[in-house]
Amino acid sequence: MSMTVRFDVESDVGRLRSNNEDMALVAGQKIRDGRISMTLPINPDTEMAAIVCDGMGGYASGEVASEMAVSSFSDFTDSLQRGMDSSELVMAIKKWFVGANHEMLIAANGSGMGCTLTGFLIYDGKPYCLNCGDSRVYRLRYGHLKQLTTDHSERNRLGDMTVPSNLIYNAMGVPDAFVDIMPTKFVAGDKYLVCSDGLCDMIDDAKIQEILESPSCTARTLVDAANLAGGKDNITVVILNVEG
Repeated sequence: MSMTVRFDVESDVGRLRSNNEDMALVAGQKIRDGRISMTLPINPDTEMAAIVCDGMGGYASGEVASEMAVSSFSDFTDSLQRGMDSSELVMAIKKWFVGANHEMLIAANGSGMGCTLTGFLIYDGKPYCLNCGDSRVYRLRYGHLKQLTTDHSERNRLGDMTVPSNLIYNAMGVPDAFVDIMPTKFVAGDKYLVCSDGLCDMIDDAKIQEILESPSCTARTLVDAANLAGGKDNITVVILNVEG
């Protein structure tokens, strides 16, 4: 059964940073310091990505890392062969990830350059949720907000809220990095949020749900809320509204 997804995307530098190290990729379009909206059909032939990459490694390096990851994943999505089953697709994603991570390690040359990669790959009309790092995917379904991804952060691994939230143990550009891959299913009425930690470090899940449930919610609404709360980091938001 085909459905449509309305995408609303915004990437913002925040209030304190001088440059934006985040980048989003939606249906082949790269977004940094801007906003796009589009409505696309999701049918058995659909192959596309909707991801967020949050760069790290200091001025300019983070920007390079996120653009490298976005460009590489866009090329990978475009080159996928048709007719793979779920296990074959997972193997293809993992193979791409190992190669892309190796390229980033070479480019970093010990500088600490890297990035997160979080979001969706839609293949043959079926969504797969991907995560490397501490960017997040949330799902709002039937009034319940659920975080679908697991933060690869030291705070989460140790269960210690006193650990700084930006200390992560897994990201592209880190030796032995890995990517979580979770097949999922879109249901009409679902709303998904893919975001960098510049959003969820500034506003809590209850506030995120309150905003997502508003009929007037846009990516800009969430960005504005994060900036109002301090805007300490770059903020990138991708909203997917699933319609039957």
